[in-house]
Amino acid sequence: MKLIVRADDVGYTVIHNEGTFRTLEHGITTSCDLMLDTPGFADACRRLRDYPWISIGWHTHFWGRPVLSASEVPSMVDEAGRFKWRKDRTLTQTVDYDEAVRECRAQLERCRDLLGRIPDTWSMGGFHNPLNKAIETVCDEYGIAHDFLQGIGYNGKKIVCKEEYLDKRLYEITLKDNSYIKSLKVEDFPFYHPAEAMMAMPVEEDKIAMFSRHPGFLDDYVLAESSCTLPRVKDVEALCDERVIQWIIDNRIELVNHRDALYGTNEYQEHLKETGSPLYLEK
Repeated sequence: MKLIVRADDVGYTVIHNEGTFRTLEHGITTSCDLMLDTPGFADACRRLRDYPWISIGWHTHFWGRPVLSASEVPSMVDEAGRFKWRKDRTLTQTVDYDEAVRECRAQLERCRDLLGRIPDTWSMGGFHNPLNKAIETVCDEYGIAHDFLQGIGYNGKKIVCKEEYLDKRLYEITLKDNSYIKSLKVEDFPFYHPAEAMMAMPVEEDKIAMFSRHPGFLDDYVLAESSCTLPRVKDVEALCDERVIQWIIDNRIELVNHRDALYGTNEYQEHLKETGSPLYLEK
């Protein structure tokens, strides 16, 4: 089986990035979903330049502030100049499509300036609102792959995959019904065991599995505004867990990034080979 391990919410804050990058350096993360509008974005870009074997996704929560001035995107921001739907996603329905297109382009151009490249993928579709329509439009303009996953999403519904990607057999593993993970809430933290959940995944030779977590350290910014807190630290531990690493080795699982999965490259394995990693899968 091939496996993509995706770190979400990359660029949340500088401190959060410290946890994320520990999983790149000492763990099994192969792909980073980057938020282009949050306080740690520039720091993440600076550091990711040293990890060309990591694929980049566009993580479009829009939790921070626009790249354009608030006066240029008035339908998208609140009185404080931040994106207005952080606590109420229904407000995305009131976004002006043209404003959103301009903001999306501005975010990608800033990413190009700071990272030296634009994201490879976008996998947060499925919502029917002007914001998501704008994101999809701009992804198509920039050649960013989307709608390539199959499987059942976190909402329990079947993920719609573009016909051109069906033969990739790239499945999202949500672990929604896994007994090792109850929820991301603080009160359920005693029942949150991501390492065990990962090792309970079925190993299927004919699929590429995509497993995502939120590895990162906590600071006052994340603690003040996110409902997902303690699990982030546990995810750092899980993605660097020697038991998980040995499980991958024992089951001859091939770690890949999104470019490898979609375009047939071998970037992540070549990195493992060059560094002498025991995770390199010799065929």
